[in-house]
Amino acid sequence: MTQGKTYMQQPLQSASSKKKFQPTSAVLIANPTSGSYVNNKKQVDETVQFLQTQGWDAHLRLTQQQGDAGRFAHEAVKQNIDVVVAIGGDGTINEVIQELAGSETALGILPNGTVNVWAREVGIPLENGAAREILLQGQRRRIDLGKVNERYFLLMAGIGLDAEVTHEVEQRPAKKLGVLGYVLVGLWKTLTFKGFRVSLHIDGKELIKTHATQIVIGNTQLYGGAIKYTWQAKCNDGLLDVCIARSQSLINTVLMGIDVLLHRRQRRQWVRYETCQEVEIRTRHAIAIQVDGDPLGFTSERGAPPTIFKIAPQALNVIVPEEVPACLFIDEVTE
Repeated sequence: MTQGKTYMQQPLQSASSKKKFQPTSAVLIANPTSGSYVNNKKQVDETVQFLQTQGWDAHLRLTQQQGDAGRFAHEAVKQNIDVVVAIGGDGTINEVIQELAGSETALGILPNGTVNVWAREVGIPLENGAAREILLQGQRRRIDLGKVNERYFLLMAGIGLDAEVTHEVEQRPAKKLGVLGYVLVGLWKTLTFKGFRVSLHIDGKELIKTHATQIVIGNTQLYGGAIKYTWQAKCNDGLLDVCIARSQSLINTVLMGIDVLLHRRQRRQWVRYETCQEVEIRTRHAIAIQVDGDPLGFTSERGAPPTIFKIAPQALNVIVPEEVPACLFIDEVTE
C-alpha cells in the first residue's frame, strides 16, 4: 500500500472532554418540492422554532431552482454563519459542501433522504427530533474531503458498475421507486456490464493495470447504507482508500457481492486495496462516474488527460454526535 502520514490511533474522546462548539447563527436549507420535505414539513418548522428557543439565530431557506442550495451555502460562508444545516439526503449534502469546503462554517444535517449514508456512518439519528439534539449537543470535528477534478465528495466516488446504475436510475422512472429502483437497475446492470480496462497511477509512483468491474474511492467506509468497499477508510487521516473490484464471472461477481455485503474477510480475494493522497485514472473508453450517489460525467478516453482523484485534508467542519465510531476517525496525528 502507498503510505501517507504516520498516525497514532487512540480511542476517541467524548465531546464532554473536548471544547464544545456553541453556534449562534444557522441557515437551514431544504427543497420544498421533495417528498421528504413535504412529509416532514411540520417537523422541520418545529426544529427551526426549537433551535430559536435554544438561543440560535436560525432561519430556514427553501430552494426554488437547481443550484439554490449551493448559493445559500455560499452566502452563509460570506456572512460568517456558524452552521449550515442540510435538510435532505446525501445529494443535498454534496451540493452544500461544495461551498463549505475550506471555510469555518460547519455542516449540520437533518437526514431526510433515501439512504442517508453520512448520518448512518457517524450515528446521527434518522428521526428529526433526535437529529436536532445532535445540532445542540454534538461536537465539532474537522474532516477530509475527496475531490475529483473540481468536485468535492464527502463519502465516496465510484467508477464502473455502480456509476452506470446511478446514471441509468437518474434517466429512468425507476428513480421514483427509491432504493427499489436502484436494486432493479443494479440487477440488470450486473447481468449486462462487461467491465473495463483501466490503469491507475497511485501518488505518481505505482502503476496498476487491470480489468475492473468497478472502482470505489472512499473518504469514509459505508456505501449505500450497508456495504463497505473501503472498510479501512478514516475520514480525517489525509488519505483516500481505493478499492478495485476486478472483473469476474457472473457467479464470482455474485459471490463477491455477498462477501462485501456481509463484511466477510473473504472479500479481500476479489479486490485490490490501496491508500493514497492522489490517484490518476485512465480508461480505454469513457466510463461512468458517480460521487456521493449522484452521476458526475465520465472518465477521459484514451489519449486525453487522466481523471484525477485527490484528498483535500481537513477541508470541512462537521457537527457529529458526542460519541462517533472509533473506526472512522483517527484522533491524534503525528508527523
